[in-house]
Amino acid sequence: MLILLSFVPMFLVFYPGSFMYDTQRQTFQIAGNAYDMFHPLLHTLMIRFALSFLDRMGSFERCAALYSLMQMTLLAACFALTCASLSRIRSRRAARWAVLFFILYPAHMAMASNCIKDVLFSGFFALFVTLCVEEACRGLSRGHCALAIVSGILACLLRNNMIYAAIVWVVILLIFGRRMKRLLVMALTVIVLAQGANAALGAWTDAAHGSVAEMLSVPIQQLARAYRERPECFTEEDIACMDALFPEQAYLLYEPTLSDPVKNAMDTGWFSAHRMEALALWARIGRQCPGVYVDAFLNLTLPSLYPYSQYRVAQPYIEVGLQNHVLTGPFAQPDMTSPARFEGIRQWLDEHIYKTGADDIPVVRWLFNTGAIFWLCGLCVLAAAIRGDGRRLLVLALPVLLYMTYLLGPVMQGRYLYPFVCILPTLLAPGRTGQLSAAKAQ
Repeated sequence: MLILLSFVPMFLVFYPGSFMYDTQRQTFQIAGNAYDMFHPLLHTLMIRFALSFLDRMGSFERCAALYSLMQMTLLAACFALTCASLSRIRSRRAARWAVLFFILYPAHMAMASNCIKDVLFSGFFALFVTLCVEEACRGLSRGHCALAIVSGILACLLRNNMIYAAIVWVVILLIFGRRMKRLLVMALTVIVLAQGANAALGAWTDAAHGSVAEMLSVPIQQLARAYRERPECFTEEDIACMDALFPEQAYLLYEPTLSDPVKNAMDTGWFSAHRMEALALWARIGRQCPGVYVDAFLNLTLPSLYPYSQYRVAQPYIEVGLQNHVLTGPFAQPDMTSPARFEGIRQWLDEHIYKTGADDIPVVRWLFNTGAIFWLCGLCVLAAAIRGDGRRLLVLALPVLLYMTYLLGPVMQGRYLYPFVCILPTLLAPGRTGQLSAAKAQ
């Protein structure tokens, strides 16, 4: 309840919650009853559930508020269960510190009522990782084991990155986790059931597949940068291929730290029909200017790793607010509105916090700094390796693998960082050495 109450002030300021551009694509699917898997189906169906009360509630604002309250409650429950697990792993004091972290860390307040898939994914991911650490340290009861599996399934349903990371994680557990068979079984169960659930949702809604472009951010950026830096490397046939792959010369829209301008214009239909031709173009240009390809990758990923003192990207760090038409537009209804009495607060937060990562506020800016968070997570993993805590290290391989999937399509917005913020209490509260052996002996 304390965690949930801490979300309420920001919910009231941004009432009925933050609904941005991604939500509109999902709402179009709901309005037209034509679904795809570009965004997680489970998340889209949650929005549909909230909108199904429109006749009873009488306004889109109230339906939006219902969704926000649902998400806030689920997120608070995930955090509370995470704290309970930390109490069992480490101590009640560690759990209390974790509660304070979830209440006071400003990113939680901003994200809790933000209608994006990353929020609930982050909550379920943090719970799953924490319960897996508990299994490695002291073992889980049957009920907590079931809770871990459910949280893992929901995390997989809310982000494909989790599936990719979990598959590689299973391979690592097979090789190095011979004494962690129960954890391996849990991971396999999560993957199988999540894939089955996703297929069932797809069949139920007759959903189309998502866009392949989402997995190609790095090669797309490399080709676009190569054309900007070394156009002499492109033959007439290469340029014709580029024009077919990126209609209206969208490759000229290249931005070093953001793949969206070029990626969103990619002709995925042409790519699907000419995969080998596109791959040959990418390889041919790469052989001629490998340095440009390296630069394109580093420009896309380095800003997320370097703990700079100034925010360096064109897009807002955390996107908040109400784009008034995102829920109502697809239904041809009037725009939603937010309470005018909080307009000044919203403008100040947007200008000084969410668009800049709090650049102008000492100390606070480090709480929003992607480089600081990623390096802190990395140091926690390194500490587990130095202590020789192999069991814990095998569990922490999962967030490392998740981060590696993000490198394939990185964006510097705060929602991509949020899962790693949520696991910080778990990373910073290592379990007692020998707990598992003692528990088994008893």
